[in-house]
Amino acid sequence: MRLTIFWRVILAQVSLIALILAVSLYTFSQLNRLTSLSTDALATDSTCIEEERRLLKIFLAQMRSAEKYLLLQDKVFYNYFTQGDTDFANALEKIALLLDTPQERELVEQIRDLQARYATGLTTAFAHNSAWNKEKTGFIDGITTGINDLIHLREEAIARKVTAARDQAAQAAGVVGWLTLGGLSAAVLLAYFHARSISRPLSKLAQELRRVGKGEFDRSLEIRAPREVGELAQAFNWMRERLAELDAMKTAFVAHVSHELRTPLTAMQEGTALLLEEIPGPLTVSQREILEVVRSHSERLFRTLSSVLDLSKMEAGMMEYVPVPTDLAPVIDRSVETMRLIAQKKGVQLEATCASPLPLLFLDEARIQQVLDNLLGNAMKFTPQGGVIKVSAAVKRNRTGQESWVEVRVSDTGAGIPAEEVERIFDRFYQSPYHRGQSQRGTGLGLAIARYIVEAHGGKIWAESQVGQGSTFVFTLPIHSPEQDKGRIAVVTPGQQRRRELRRGGVLRFLFHSGPQGLLFLILLSAGCTRVLSYPGRASLLAFPPQKVMEDGNYPAFVAENEERLRQCQGEMGCDTALFNLGFAYAYVQNPHRDLAKALQYFGELLKQYPQSPWALQGQAWIAFISENLALGESRRQLQADLRTREAMVRSLRAQLDRSRAIDIEMEKKERELLR
Repeated sequence: MRLTIFWRVILAQVSLIALILAVSLYTFSQLNRLTSLSTDALATDSTCIEEERRLLKIFLAQMRSAEKYLLLQDKVFYNYFTQGDTDFANALEKIALLLDTPQERELVEQIRDLQARYATGLTTAFAHNSAWNKEKTGFIDGITTGINDLIHLREEAIARKVTAARDQAAQAAGVVGWLTLGGLSAAVLLAYFHARSISRPLSKLAQELRRVGKGEFDRSLEIRAPREVGELAQAFNWMRERLAELDAMKTAFVAHVSHELRTPLTAMQEGTALLLEEIPGPLTVSQREILEVVRSHSERLFRTLSSVLDLSKMEAGMMEYVPVPTDLAPVIDRSVETMRLIAQKKGVQLEATCASPLPLLFLDEARIQQVLDNLLGNAMKFTPQGGVIKVSAAVKRNRTGQESWVEVRVSDTGAGIPAEEVERIFDRFYQSPYHRGQSQRGTGLGLAIARYIVEAHGGKIWAESQVGQGSTFVFTLPIHSPEQDKGRIAVVTPGQQRRRELRRGGVLRFLFHSGPQGLLFLILLSAGCTRVLSYPGRASLLAFPPQKVMEDGNYPAFVAENEERLRQCQGEMGCDTALFNLGFAYAYVQNPHRDLAKALQYFGELLKQYPQSPWALQGQAWIAFISENLALGESRRQLQADLRTREAMVRSLRAQLDRSRAIDIEMEKKERELLR
């Protein structure tokens, strides 16, 4: 079980308090011992020395009284002598109570014995042949020497105690110093490991948050941390998973919408091209100008949608390449020539330099051309009038010479890119706020697509830039053999590529050869039809029966007329026209009584009864159109329902993200408080 931050802090503080308490108790015990030694030296030894010196004074006074008594034989001096004997005995008794060594006690007994003999001998000092007068000098010397020895012994005891106290104080100071140093070291280590146990997982969490901010959701966070931080990491992993799901849904949604938009947009482009070629009829000047504007904008929208779809395929790893041995120099020259007219119009100098000869590279020529076009297009956008754009290519090798690659550099003299933006410009849909005020805006997909294409070819791409000094975009392409690259690039064979081109060009060729009826098919396609049955050949030009009702708008009369014709013909020729007219009337968008179910019924009868009729083909087209329209409506409703569901999920994720941010802010506040 992982301890929480609260209990970690409590244990750390308790450990520090216990350490301080242990040092304090040891210091108190040592001070108590020093106090005991000092008290013993002051209270016992000093008192003992004072009493011993007083004892010496008493004995000297007693000795003077004895000498005066022997000389003057005055009882007063004898009384002084006896009083001194009493004082000597009392003082000696006090000294005996203060002594604590056998040697001193033995000296006290000797002094007591000598003093007793000295005092007793004074009473016999006047007797004839008394030996006291001869022995008193020995008694006096013995007593004074004994008292002085007691004083010296006690002074030595005091000196020893002072030395012991000094040694004890030094030892205590050393121990306390080491304990303090050890305590501080332990406190620092404890604080370090405690802080590290919190800061390290938070640092990993911050690192993973930066990865998520860059759009990388593939790695979960696994850390050993306190319980609160662990719960935060679990919340982060949950948030990462939800963001990954949201990103996947967004990518799928954008790809789906782009795909659904590109189909009718293709029909609009083809129809505009046919109208501009005046296949249906001549155009006026104003009509041609309008169609040119439509074609220009539809082409730009088509390129944007194609870029979105290509990026979705690249992110999903489904983009297929057609790598063939290619000379890169002509590819660069084509890109430069494509931009040269724009450069001349803008007043920008465009230069291309290629090392000769460049080795053949095994790559998808069209995709690398797309990379160069994107880089040159960006350079042209942000290079002012009078600027220079340079494109160069050269072979590079590493120090050992075992690896080699072709390095392509696209440099400009534009405004440059801030250092903090250099890494982010290759993210999808990212546009630098540094250029946000300029009119040259794009979708933010070109550099992202270029990065995927270059990396798919085993190369690298990066930008070198300084604000105010222009930018240089560099990408590398490794020099590999075809066998090495086939395992790395999703290869499409030339046969597969040709079949795809035929499928893409089939609709245009059908419309071109089908005349006015093909134009009708074009109108159907522009309305959303994506499935048209094969055209059996060029039909004869026929008058279009519903033309009148399309002009006057009297659909009820037109329906009644054709229903009457249908009842009268009863399977004869002419019923096919009536069936077609009824189907068209109920399918036409301008009819206020439009009924697609009835239209399908009439067109179905037309195909069933008159499959060889010239109107059967258009009936097939209308059936395809109506079916596609119904399917598109159902898809639109499903898409709207999915969109509402995803919007709800987005709102939920935003709320959860806000809660996660609030938790992060609270954790930062707690961390700052703890660090204080």
